[in-house]
Amino acid sequence: MKRFRLISQITFFVIFILIFFNAIIDLNDFSGGFSLKGGIKYIFIVDPLITINTFLASHRFELIYGFSIIFILLTLVLGRFFCGWVCPFGTIHHFFSFIASKLNFYKKDNKQTNFYRLKYYLLFFILFTAIFGINLSGYFDPLSIVVKGFGIFLLPILSLFYKLEFLPDSIKDFLFYNILGREDYYYGQAFAVGFFFLLLIVLNFYKSRFWCVYLCPLGGLYGLLSKYSLFKIRRDDSCLNCGICNKYCIAQAEPGSESFKSSECMLLFDCVDRCSVRALDYTFYNKSSKIDLTRRGMVSSSVSALVGMSLINVSLIKPEKNPSLLRPPGAENEKDFLALCIRCGGCMKVCPENFLQPAFLQAGIIGYWTPIGNPSFGYCVYNCNLCGQICPTGAIKNLAIEDKKRFVIGTAFIDKNRCLPYAYNVNCMVCEEHCPTSPKAIFFYEHTVLKNGKEYIVKNPMVNPELCIGCGICTYKCPVSDMPAIYVTSIKKGGLLT
Repeated sequence: MKRFRLISQITFFVIFILIFFNAIIDLNDFSGGFSLKGGIKYIFIVDPLITINTFLASHRFELIYGFSIIFILLTLVLGRFFCGWVCPFGTIHHFFSFIASKLNFYKKDNKQTNFYRLKYYLLFFILFTAIFGINLSGYFDPLSIVVKGFGIFLLPILSLFYKLEFLPDSIKDFLFYNILGREDYYYGQAFAVGFFFLLLIVLNFYKSRFWCVYLCPLGGLYGLLSKYSLFKIRRDDSCLNCGICNKYCIAQAEPGSESFKSSECMLLFDCVDRCSVRALDYTFYNKSSKIDLTRRGMVSSSVSALVGMSLINVSLIKPEKNPSLLRPPGAENEKDFLALCIRCGGCMKVCPENFLQPAFLQAGIIGYWTPIGNPSFGYCVYNCNLCGQICPTGAIKNLAIEDKKRFVIGTAFIDKNRCLPYAYNVNCMVCEEHCPTSPKAIFFYEHTVLKNGKEYIVKNPMVNPELCIGCGICTYKCPVSDMPAIYVTSIKKGGLLT
């Protein structure tokens, strides 16, 4: 069975990789717009935690996510197979746990602890907060973490690798057309995302599959379901009580004892293969097992959720008052956006000019790592709607191109103390030249100045707020590069220009 499990893990991981890297800009689309080669929502349709939590928080449900019901039903029959056979993040942990075991990082006794309960308490915490409209699943869901880790942390590293001069052109072409889809990846929060992602992996050198055993709320959900599964590992009377199966069970399911915890069993089958007398078998056994959750832990989880909801709603400034909170074009109103966004980073992955960045505290604590527009990194391409195309939950609407061109992200303002025509009476037309709207949102007011005894005509740029969509290209291209003389704020955002 271990061989079949290994084949399954590799197969599903390859499928994940293909879906993830296929979700890039289609460079063969010559229609004049932007399109994707594939989407990433197919990664999340196997994830009932995302489905349930997003529904609880937003009261919305996309039919495609009904596919996750199949995995719920399969778990009720087979047990917690997703964690051991399907999950790409679990496969990554399994690989590094294997490396750690070969390097003798683990103690010989494989001591059992009760910390495995943490994932259930974390699951209750997430679901409880979702009932009150706060969607925290993106921070703890394994599929969201791995998509975010690959997109925000791994791709910028690959883009640096792509720029190495000694790299053969054939490898560069493969990277560009099949992995990256564009040359530059810059994210202000790449270090934080990478640190979080790598920390979870490094924990495997302390305990095999640390994340899966102790923390994963999706594993907790599948664990609750597998309590009632029809098939389980069962011990027969030939058991010698040698304890070797418990020693090699990294999931702390204790298959060689009377207190076997089917909710913890990830169907890795190490115990079955290690048993010298074949006393363990995976068979039909409909007796449900207990999940040892303490009342104190349940109460603590609920109280933590209440306290957490209070804390995450506290911020130094109300999000709607924050001038730098520029949401992607097509974003829902702030409340619905936060309830729908699963912080997967998909929109940032495909943003062609790095305009979309992971937020820090611009939207408060609850908005951490949600996408915001930042003209310091790039600008929103006028005829691009890729963020709406790739968003797996509808937090960003998939606008038609003509509607996207009229969607207001923010409004530009000119700093007359830094703008060259205003401050130094010299002509500069960069912002007006790059303004993509038609008619242009930036126009000139001409006036005559006296300089060195001669009269000159200076064109002062002005912004028409009725036409500006806040794409940020004026800020990004401004020659006053250290602190641009034109900036975009969120004072007017959302909706279409009439």
